Amino acid sequence: MTIGDGHDLKSSRFAGDEVLEACLDKERVLRRGDSGPAVKKIQEALIFLEIPVPGAGANGIFGDETELAVRSYQEARGLKVDGVIGSETIGSLDEEFPGVVEKTPVSSATEPYVSEVPTPLKPTPPVKPPRASPVEPVKAPDVPPVKAPRAPKVGVPPLKIPQPPGVPTVEPPIMTTQAVPLEQTPDRVTRPITPPVTRLPHTVDSRGRKFHAAGTWKGDKSSFGAEAGKSIRLEVKNLKSKESNVIIKTNMGEVKESVLLPDKLVDFEFVEIDKEPFIWRFYIETDSKDSLIEWKLYSNWVPGDSDNP
Repeated sequence: MTIGDGHDLKSSRFAGDEVLEACLDKERVLRRGDSGPAVKKIQEALIFLEIPVPGAGANGIFGDETELAVRSYQEARGLKVDGVIGSETIGSLDEEFPGVVEKTPVSSATEPYVSEVPTPLKPTPPVKPPRASPVEPVKAPDVPPVKAPRAPKVGVPPLKIPQPPGVPTVEPPIMTTQAVPLEQTPDRVTRPITPPVTRLPHTVDSRGRKFHAAGTWKGDKSSFGAEAGKSIRLEVKNLKSKESNVIIKTNMGEVKESVLLPDKLVDFEFVEIDKEPFIWRFYIETDSKDSLIEWKLYSNWVPGDSDNP
């Protein structure tokens, strides 16, 4: 593994990590059973891309849920689906985030050349102030103090100050502001890097239902809920090497059962005649406490979708 050889990670999230750089150089991989800061960076990146690592989170341990999240990312990006962080997968993740900001070296300041002149020159101001016309001072008669009015608002004619009889009316001064040219260039401000939001594309099944949500469940009993439409499809996949029997019940009393073969997909269709969106609740039972099941939910109504009826 060589950093600086031109084949390095570019993103601010991964660059400089020796383990991930070795993965990019095909010198090693990260897989289930590994742990450490490099695994945590992968988990944090997947969670930022809205790929769930529901139970474990970014704990730095490459377990079953992390492997499932990696598989989901690889499938969404058209990569080889093996659940392993190798050169292709870390390279794809690296492209999801902005590159490292390189610091511009500051050159040493040089003293400007000063020409020799016999007499120092006075700088000429850029704008000469207008020359006031000569006005002879006029001594005003003594008058009682008058409270000055507030400055007039823009667009409102100035108020005239009432004066005692025999005293000429005095117009209040007009307030002026200094104009600032619009073409002035503001000073450059360095702002923190904000990674762009990258969302996985929504897929559509054969009946026009859109991808709604995904996750996993472990063990012999589990449940989850979702706000979805009246027509939904629950796609499940057995990630273990042994077959498993599964029973799925809904909050409407519907029960469906199937045998899940290793690494095979099974679809469960559910339809509700009530108005949408409808709150679905699923209760899952399997015949093994070691079960690890991946699920994806497709629905004709998806929260936040502008195409919703």
